[in-house]
Amino acid sequence: MEGRLEKARKRIDALDRAIARLLDRRFALAAGLAPLKKRIRDPRREARVLSNVSRLSRPAFRKAARAVYAEIIKRSRLLQDRG
Repeated sequence: MEGRLEKARKRIDALDRAIARLLDRRFALAAGLAPLKKRIRDPRREARVLSNVSRLSRPAFRKAARAVYAEIIKRSRLLQDRG
């Protein structure tokens, strides 16, 4: 049982590393858009992103995935505001 748990944790750690790298890339792209998005916000784009996440997620995880992406969008906007 412990070996199974350790294997699962290693897989989660690997996914976390991949997610962290992808978030870093996403945030860098979002921050780079700051000069183009001075005081511009596109709620329809944000809604499409959240809709896509819901569509791509398993039903059991949709609510959690939307919440995570809503936070990613929020943090991306904050990075753009600082730009």
